[in-house]
Amino acid sequence: MTDGLYGQSEFDALLTEENVFDGVFECLRRIWGTEDALGERKLGGSEYRTRLLERELAKLYPPLYDELAEQMGDHPITSLEDGCGVIMDALSLREGFRLEQELANEHGWDVSLTWAPIERLPSETQFICREWFDAQSPSVVNRDDYRYIGDLDVPQLPGTSPEYVWTRHPDKRLEAALEGNYSTEEVEDIYEDAKGLLEDIVHESVHTEFFVTSDHGYVNHLGTSPYTLSDELEESLKGKFSSRFTEVSNSQAFQLLEHANIIQRVGDHYVVRGHHKWTKRGATKKIMHGGFSLPECMTPVLRINTNATGDN
Repeated sequence: MTDGLYGQSEFDALLTEENVFDGVFECLRRIWGTEDALGERKLGGSEYRTRLLERELAKLYPPLYDELAEQMGDHPITSLEDGCGVIMDALSLREGFRLEQELANEHGWDVSLTWAPIERLPSETQFICREWFDAQSPSVVNRDDYRYIGDLDVPQLPGTSPEYVWTRHPDKRLEAALEGNYSTEEVEDIYEDAKGLLEDIVHESVHTEFFVTSDHGYVNHLGTSPYTLSDELEESLKGKFSSRFTEVSNSQAFQLLEHANIIQRVGDHYVVRGHHKWTKRGATKKIMHGGFSLPECMTPVLRINTNATGDN
């Protein structure tokens, strides 16, 4: 494997952890656990190393994607018994590693970070919201123990135990960020606003224990990539996919892409594996989800207890 993607402790975790993805989690921590990993100067390099890690892991461990798919379902947010469950749309492990450090250091809270696989594929909000709240969209969930936050202002929270909060951030801004070459918004700025929103939720809630997670992560195609496609495969992707997933239909192009391990069939959908991308004329969205990759499908699970300082 390429030098720098892991150290001895991460290598040991990959070899010895009962769940290989616990080792992957430590490798991702090595990439994203530094303070400036989301910064403008380092972001492209951090994303490149993430893509390289996933490509090499898939080569060395062929069951990688099948095992990740088998672990999906029964996300721990669905078994929350008390406290406040916060679902931050598209919050990824990138932000999770930084939140773990900063929330503990700045507030004195007891904060821990683990991970959980997404509920299901495609890794899109509409499908996961259906599974969790039986609704087509987080904004239309109608329950007394639930609040939806579409902007950065926190409304009165339910006060139930458990209570659930679904925020449109950071995805609301990520969807517009890095849109072709036209956006000037930095991912780190988006992170800071999402962090501030989470802090406000903690302070507004009656609870002292918080379970913070996401419905899915995202891929960021910023910068160079070790993933390559032949002209034929790129044309097939471009012709069949407008996003990172599409409905199944009979087509030789799908068979070609599936045979090349570029896509995978999941139920009634094909999803793009890894960080494969295709070029189109004009501006191309760089931040996407809906496919089958490690940063999309391994969601952060932050547990926060504010009783350490009695802030709440």
